[in-house]
Amino acid sequence: MELERPPAINDVLQDASRLRRVVSLESHERIALLTAKYRPWRKVRRIARDIGVDPLEAWCFLSLIRASNRAQLPLRSAEGRAFRYSVGPTMLEPLHRIDVAVGGGATAFDNTDGVLADPDNQRRFRIRTLMDEAIESSRIEGAVSTRKNAIELLRSGRTPSTRHERMFVNNYAAMGEIKQRLAEPLSVAMLLDLQRILTQGTLAHEDEGGRLREPREDVRIVDDRDGTVVFVPPDATGLERRLDAVCDFANQTHAGDRFIHPIVKACILHFMIGYEHPFVDGNGRTARAVFYWAALRQGYRIFEYLTISDIIREGTSKYPQAYLDSELDAGDLTYFILYKLGVIEQALGRLAAHLSREETKIKQSEVFVRVSKDLNLRQRLLLSHALRHPKTMYTVKSHATSNGITENTARADLLGLELKRFLAKFKDGKTIVFQIAPGLAAKLARKTKS
Repeated sequence: MELERPPAINDVLQDASRLRRVVSLESHERIALLTAKYRPWRKVRRIARDIGVDPLEAWCFLSLIRASNRAQLPLRSAEGRAFRYSVGPTMLEPLHRIDVAVGGGATAFDNTDGVLADPDNQRRFRIRTLMDEAIESSRIEGAVSTRKNAIELLRSGRTPSTRHERMFVNNYAAMGEIKQRLAEPLSVAMLLDLQRILTQGTLAHEDEGGRLREPREDVRIVDDRDGTVVFVPPDATGLERRLDAVCDFANQTHAGDRFIHPIVKACILHFMIGYEHPFVDGNGRTARAVFYWAALRQGYRIFEYLTISDIIREGTSKYPQAYLDSELDAGDLTYFILYKLGVIEQALGRLAAHLSREETKIKQSEVFVRVSKDLNLRQRLLLSHALRHPKTMYTVKSHATSNGITENTARADLLGLELKRFLAKFKDGKTIVFQIAPGLAAKLARKTKS
């Protein structure tokens, strides 16, 4: 990662001849290569050289444009520097696309033909999203497991046996916690609670959970590829006071001439928790959880069905680079906000694809109605899954967890399928498990053809 700060532009502004050249760049035939995207210095200087423009003058030109769209935030760095961001077309366009997509997603709740029109589907989707986000957020922080095994862990409710499994379970619990606290204002106490949940049983020193880091603790972010220190958090002296300011910002209503788009605000909160790095460990997971809290609290209901951490993990270097670009450019959060907006757009695209696949699965499960008309959707989907994964074992706990239903309802579902000889019941140790009945696939094939 590149660590060079952008150059100061004061010398250019005070040099009349250079300033004239800066102004004249507006008519440069290839200036769109510089202005089309909100690029950091490390990219601007390369493009400037490619189009034959002095990099410093190009940076000055862009800085003047950005200043006209700049909004200053009531949040400051440890050095007292105000954070800011620029509201230009590069931000308004993705925000518009997200709002349109979210609006379309919202209609899916009311569309009688949509997958999410069914409350059971909504509940099942929310649970799966919580699991996916918990798994991917943990994997960003180094937890190792296949997705299949991690899902099985969360579905079964079994006690985690390794630190990595504990991270998955903790993240799942924390995601559930934020949904319970949407009506509660953000506070340092809530942040401490989240971090405690997220790190329970995973820290080298358990006393590091549920408390703020202290000035004596050396916490820094290192690039694993070459050992380069890419970020050293602000000194912990005054940390609680600065976190109080972040919480005040989160809880304020930013309307009228103080309007901040709710998703931009959620992105800012994500950045600020990561920047302040309040804890010895668990900062990234806490920051992502707070982002979800902020988006859901503002009524963006579709975020109950969006997973962002898988996209962050797939583009591993982009996440810390977005932080770094904002930090290097004197607290310009535009880079990080634009990065997060891109992640959200990708997540919305994946949700649309997932809903389409799920609709196909539901339609395919209707074949079981021809075999037994009184099967509910949960039972049909379980049978579809069992046919695709015949070695999977189902328990009352796993079926209840996956569908957000009581264990009594789950037990009735499974025993009903056993009674119809779709599932076989047996004991695995002390646990009663259900598995697809031998020969069921062939039996169903004969019945559906007749």
